[in-house]
Amino acid sequence: MAAVLLAVGGAAFSEWGLGSVSQELTQEAARGYALSCVNQAVESALEESGEFVTVERDEQGNPLAVHTDTTALNTLRAQVLAQLEDSLNGSVTVDVPAGSLTGIALLNGRGVPVPLTLRMEGSADLTFETEFGSAGINQSCHRITMVVTVQLYSQSQRFETQVHLETSTVLAETVLVGQVPQTAFLETG
Repeated sequence: MAAVLLAVGGAAFSEWGLGSVSQELTQEAARGYALSCVNQAVESALEESGEFVTVERDEQGNPLAVHTDTTALNTLRAQVLAQLEDSLNGSVTVDVPAGSLTGIALLNGRGVPVPLTLRMEGSADLTFETEFGSAGINQSCHRITMVVTVQLYSQSQRFETQVHLETSTVLAETVLVGQVPQTAFLETG
């Protein structure tokens, strides 16, 4: 009898609580889901990847050129986007803390997770950024950064939301060191 009362009470609380789920709460749950999907896709693809950069040097070991393996980058791009295509679309379950459903500010963000089912439709884009920068006297830093942009929509009648997320990951960072000059000139003007 107690189990039946507990189940009925839990169902009543859930129905009342789910009615109080705000747009912001749904959006943050969807954002957390999207970020988790991106992190898993990137981590999985990077486990299978090799080196993205090679440095060509002269006989003395001084750097002459930096070569980027575009085939490896394109393979990485395809793997990440394929995994995101699968994980960002369909019916997904996200968790919302039970305290957030009460409307009491003190309990917001606390409590056991209450599952929400959202019907997601999403897309992702992935770009690479390459930059050279100064890293000190006679030193340059070459960096390749992967930027993933996600657009995610939940068209669920009860929990409609939209999320735009952009995250970046440094794929390669190479510090190129040349000879340190024996003399330094300070120009005044």
